Amino acid sequence: MTEKPEQTQANTQNKPSVGLNFLLLSAGSIFTSMVIAGFLVGYFLDQLFGTTPIMLLSCAVLGFIGGIQKVHKLSSRLDPLPEDKKGKDDNV
Repeated sequence: MTEKPEQTQANTQNKPSVGLNFLLLSAGSIFTSMVIAGFLVGYFLDQLFGTTPIMLLSCAVLGFIGGIQKVHKLSSRLDPLPEDKKGKDDNV
């Protein structure tokens, strides 16, 4: 029994690349850079418009939310745990 070419292509397209697992190593720096960028944009907007803490805090919150979204999107594309490993204890 051979697989149809459409099924083989679908299996290879759904499987994430190996390099994606290494990209997770930078998830902390991605999150941190989003929060710092939010602080910097907020600080410069506060200096420009003269609103002391409002833009800084709002852009920091937006950077935090954006960082969470980026890390979640990145981690959702990783290799899923195989079915035989789910639900088993590591101490067995």
